[in-house]
Amino acid sequence: ASRAPAPAVARPTAQASIVAQEIAELEGIISASEERIKLLKELQETLDVGGELPLSDTHVRALREKVPLLSEIASNPSRIPTATAEDYLISKAVVPMDQEVSFVRLMPLRTNRPSSSSSHASTSTPLPSALVVAAQKDGTVRLFTPSGELALSFSAGHEQPITRLAVSPSHEEYLVATCDDSGSIRVHRINVRQRKLGKDEKMARKLSAVEKVSVHLGLAVNVTAQLQKQMQVPQDSEGDAPKITALALTSQGGTKYLLAGDIEGKISVFSRNATLRARVDTTSVPGVGVDSISVTLGSALFRSGREWGYLDLERMEARHLECHGFTGQISAAILDSQQSTRVIAADEEGTVWVFNVKNKRECRVELQFPRGATLPPLDLASTRGFAIGVEQSSPGKAVSVLALNMSQVTKNRPGSNTRLPDTPPPPPENSIVWRRTRPAMRAWSLLKRAKEGDLLAFLAEDGREIEIMELLMTASAPPPADNFSNFKMPVIAVAVVLVLGYQYMKQKGKGGLGGGGGARKFDDGSDFAAMLRN
Repeated sequence: ASRAPAPAVARPTAQASIVAQEIAELEGIISASEERIKLLKELQETLDVGGELPLSDTHVRALREKVPLLSEIASNPSRIPTATAEDYLISKAVVPMDQEVSFVRLMPLRTNRPSSSSSHASTSTPLPSALVVAAQKDGTVRLFTPSGELALSFSAGHEQPITRLAVSPSHEEYLVATCDDSGSIRVHRINVRQRKLGKDEKMARKLSAVEKVSVHLGLAVNVTAQLQKQMQVPQDSEGDAPKITALALTSQGGTKYLLAGDIEGKISVFSRNATLRARVDTTSVPGVGVDSISVTLGSALFRSGREWGYLDLERMEARHLECHGFTGQISAAILDSQQSTRVIAADEEGTVWVFNVKNKRECRVELQFPRGATLPPLDLASTRGFAIGVEQSSPGKAVSVLALNMSQVTKNRPGSNTRLPDTPPPPPENSIVWRRTRPAMRAWSLLKRAKEGDLLAFLAEDGREIEIMELLMTASAPPPADNFSNFKMPVIAVAVVLVLGYQYMKQKGKGGLGGGGGARKFDDGSDFAAMLRN
């Protein structure tokens, strides 16, 4: 007979006091921390001596870059973002440069998408929605597609080093303007067409013995450049041209202009045929130059030291602004991409302000973001529902790219009767959507696109690399105003009364009223119209 299994003997459970267990837990944490510190010190020594690591160059560079102290960021809740940058930013391409690049801009293009009924709809490749314009000091200008392909390289034809670069902000025409140390400005027209293979190229590909490559994998555009106009900034009494500090292309009242701000605080306004229309003085302080010119379709905003305002291109004068409720000095100012009467600015402390300007004269504070949420010096750009900022403490150090939520700004649409409050609203909480630290950079540019994500281009500090990124952010827009809504109920009520009256009159007519023209009478001799009047 089988024997019954012996009962299992329970092992005695280890026991210790709460204090002893806590001590053991802390000793384990200390041991793990010491091991981690040892490994981190070895990694730091390897980075300091330039040793090899089993990591990519991008990761190694990120480990070597100096970033703001996390303790300082955590101590200010207003600097903490509500989301991560990886949720919105996508790297499209990293373009290495064989020569040093000094300037970068994003130029919008018209996207001519073929219709579905076209016979070439299935074979044509749509044109890119933008071109990346990179300029070198020696006058070489290169154009890249958003995917990083080189579309064109040409010489701007300057005899002196290039100091400024500007591109046309609209889709009407593609212009690239450059200026040099001598005050010479050259404008090139860029032509972009769909690239088509000729008969010889098609036959050569067909007869080629090498591996076949699809035509859709090559460059889809044919880009050419042609010199359109050349201008010269007027010289002073000593025969020297003032140094150009700001350059922009814009249009106002259907007329296109080129604006060149100089170190003397004046803006030279050139018309499309390269005629100098005026030199507008933007500052009353001697020795202060034009720091920046921000343009949208129909508006131009300048900043010269402590003074800033709109440039009236019809009267050729500068309209200086002083905003009620603001005290401080503006260090950066741009026009809102959605509403030209709204100005986004940063003061010398890095605080971001939103101003509403009526008739380009009356300025009031619409919103102030929390102090300390952003740090100086701060550079700004505008897109739908958001403001993109770049914090750069000093040249050569890492920068911080961030997005500010503009949906909290009072929604004053053009043409609306919404009145701003007498006092601005309190600073919003959680105003920073995301924040991302990047290596030191020399220049950057943002392009707002209608049906695609916005584009960002970052030029490295050494000028040897351009990273192109796509910004996928959407802002909820308020519903359009319905001016007919106040009349809906009265109109519906009148319609109901007319229908009921018609039915009543029709039934009475069947009860014995005579036919024929004129108003039908009721039994008491009155008509329906008289009844309605009563």
